[in-house]
Amino acid sequence: MNNQSPLKEEQKERIYRGKLAGRTLPELAAEEGCSVACARKWWRVGRDKGLAGLHPARRGRGQSGILSQIDERVAAMALSLKQTHPGWGANRVLVELRGDPTLSQLRLPGRSRLAAFFKERCPECVAKHKPRPKPAKRLPDATAVHEVWQLDNQEGIGLRSGQIATLCNIRDPFGAAMIASRAFAVETKHHWRKLLWTEVRGVLRTAFTEWQTLPDEIRTDNELGLAGDPNDPFPGKLTLWLVGLGIAHRFIRPGCPTDQPHIERNHRTLDGFALCDEATTDLQRLQLALDRERQVYNHHFPSLASDCAGRPPLIAHPELLQPRRYYQPDLELALFDLARVYHYLASFTFQRRVSASAQVSLGRQMYSLGKKLVRERRITTVFVHFIPYQKVWLFLADNQEELTRRSLKALDVQTLTGLDPSVFQSISHVAWGA
Repeated sequence: MNNQSPLKEEQKERIYRGKLAGRTLPELAAEEGCSVACARKWWRVGRDKGLAGLHPARRGRGQSGILSQIDERVAAMALSLKQTHPGWGANRVLVELRGDPTLSQLRLPGRSRLAAFFKERCPECVAKHKPRPKPAKRLPDATAVHEVWQLDNQEGIGLRSGQIATLCNIRDPFGAAMIASRAFAVETKHHWRKLLWTEVRGVLRTAFTEWQTLPDEIRTDNELGLAGDPNDPFPGKLTLWLVGLGIAHRFIRPGCPTDQPHIERNHRTLDGFALCDEATTDLQRLQLALDRERQVYNHHFPSLASDCAGRPPLIAHPELLQPRRYYQPDLELALFDLARVYHYLASFTFQRRVSASAQVSLGRQMYSLGKKLVRERRITTVFVHFIPYQKVWLFLADNQEELTRRSLKALDVQTLTGLDPSVFQSISHVAWGA
């Protein structure tokens, strides 16, 4: 009389998988505590019917549940595959099911039903759903000319001279005007570089001069030369220069160039107008072509952008020639207010790691906290606020206790504007007879 207990499903699977791996039936039978004949039986079932054949068919009332209308062999195989490969999603499991010859005549479930089946039968193998954060709101559209200027760089333009050019383009989206387009040679020994913030400042300053106005807002993407370090919330110097002039620097949502459709379309228009064979000979001819085509577009081209309705931008919007906030180059230092910059910095709270040498980096400037203080207090991170009326950084411990104060570095008028205040003052005295 045979008192041996029936093999469990996992034992049958081990025999089947072990034989596939090259092990012998006597060896597998000994491990599972069964006869060689029993092991041979289940190996043959698995060989002929696949893993699904190793699972007994249900008796009595029909199966109910998510896959109740699907053959039990399919459900069993799908569950086994998911448990063996937890990283596989429903689509990957379906690929395997379709390739199994033992299931070729059976109906397979759809992806969504199979995913629900896994969630019910083996939730531990299903990745936890992480709700996506709500996307940031798109910046509002402009409602008047010179309210918003969109700025973007068009990179990697190869010239026949061997130079590589980057175009810095500015557009007024409400008035549909090409405000500026400046070409820079950016080739380096190994490839090409990004524009410097000072180069972008020069393009903006030229645009302010040509249109004799300051806009309310400059809108850009988040790239290095425009926003500063994308991994550091400390504002870049371009932003601080604009703030000093009373201009808001707004950034589009990361990875959403469609937030600036007007300047993106501006790139394509200039490509078609200016980037001909003659213009791409060298940088000088490219700049001449850009200047010419920009004037043609603003004064004569029947534009369909914005509400131009087939009229040139300066005909549809003659107010483009009226300054919103009057600007001339020799007035810039009078218009620039460092107090605006200081109050803007005071709106931030920065968290910083303290280096092994007891220093903290702010705006690419190093501030020493003192090795003795850091060692005695075991300080690893600090919070930093700016106090505008004292022009100092306030360093705080995690519990908001004051640690020390340090004077502001390298954020003076000359650093941000590139202009010498003493020269401006001497010019002003001569001009005003003072």
